[in-house]
Amino acid sequence: MESARKQFKLLPVFSLMMASLACQLLAPEPESTPPEADEVSVNRITYVNSAGDVFTIAGDGADRQQLTGGTQVGSGPTGPFMAQTMDFNNFFAWPTWSPDGTKLAVSRVRALGDQDAEVTIQLLDAVTGRSRTLYETDFSGLVADGSPHYLYWSPDSKSLSFLASTPTGLGLFVTGIEPGDSPSALESGAPLYYSWSGDGASLVVHIGEEVKLYRDVSASVPSELLATARGFRVPAFSPDGRSIAYVNQAESGSVLLVADLDDLDNPTRVAEVGAFSAFMWSPDGMSLAVADQAAGNAVAFERMRLISADGSAESTITEELLLAFYWSPDSSRVAWVGLEREQRTFDWNVATVSGDGAGESRALFNFNPSRDVFTMLSFFDQYAYSHSPWSPDSSHLVVAGTQAAPFERRNGHTPTGARVFVLDALGSAPPQEIAEGTLAFWSWN
Repeated sequence: MESARKQFKLLPVFSLMMASLACQLLAPEPESTPPEADEVSVNRITYVNSAGDVFTIAGDGADRQQLTGGTQVGSGPTGPFMAQTMDFNNFFAWPTWSPDGTKLAVSRVRALGDQDAEVTIQLLDAVTGRSRTLYETDFSGLVADGSPHYLYWSPDSKSLSFLASTPTGLGLFVTGIEPGDSPSALESGAPLYYSWSGDGASLVVHIGEEVKLYRDVSASVPSELLATARGFRVPAFSPDGRSIAYVNQAESGSVLLVADLDDLDNPTRVAEVGAFSAFMWSPDGMSLAVADQAAGNAVAFERMRLISADGSAESTITEELLLAFYWSPDSSRVAWVGLEREQRTFDWNVATVSGDGAGESRALFNFNPSRDVFTMLSFFDQYAYSHSPWSPDSSHLVVAGTQAAPFERRNGHTPTGARVFVLDALGSAPPQEIAEGTLAFWSWN
């Protein structure tokens, strides 16, 4: 991601206290007792409210648990308890589920004064809310609008990769999560995008115009240069880890290539794409969803296609303007966020691409995203690997924002502010509002 090159500017202390206190007074009490400490938190949503506290909740809005801030889950000699604290100086952002569902990594901003802040990465137990610091820096730059860090777990939940601003620029780090582990710096520069291999051993990185492969991030092995490429952001490992997809230039224009790890010098030409594109492997590895645009500097993509992994088959999913798309975990559907030009709003849509109902698409929700959700959508091809809007069973989606009300628009927000909505992917039930929040993601399992 491109560094925003700006510092955090905190709210005045009085405004900070009032916002946090109002949120705590208005928030409903937790609907159930905390889960036992040995339970694994799966099939749950994590969200951040407007006061900057982290919660988890069931997909139907039940069993709300607060992990940070005012009334949070704690642990004592007889088990979990609800700790009553009043902490106006801590704000949390971008909670990120570990793939095994037991932990959350989250950015924390702690106010030190009117303009000073300490920015850290915290590791939270997803059940008790216990936390400890994984990374700390005195440099408080942003990696994107409203994002102190970009957090991305390894698929085996044993390591955390992250982007952070440093005095010398944007940095890519990897750290173990055991006490005593310390982050190692892999890359520095911008723009910077990357993805993990499925076994959690390798990273493929796109920094500047270079595509690099780190075959083993746990060892001090130099990276391998795969290509000098542009016209896209995030290179992608296939789900089986045997291939890497990226875009490069040819005489005919930009092309999507797939290179076998055992034969990196002879990539397969999969499809021609526009001047700028984004792509994502289906979770089953059979195909890629590809969105592109003719102009390299346009905001939205002009179409999305489904292309088989060997390039032998291609079909069009949509030719409307879209900002982002996401595969369902079972590879049967693709959800995308389209642009509604007349109302200047956004639409969640879903198309079925395999199985019963293949070829059908439906509109689910017309909304205005929160600021953080807009950041996520703007860099969706990176965030899709680390933050899932899909439920693990591919039946629902979660999104934060305001439901569009074209005849009563107030600068894109309703008086209640951003809310968390759960959408039925089949379109058979209306969106369900489950919480007040600015950002929300589903667990991976």
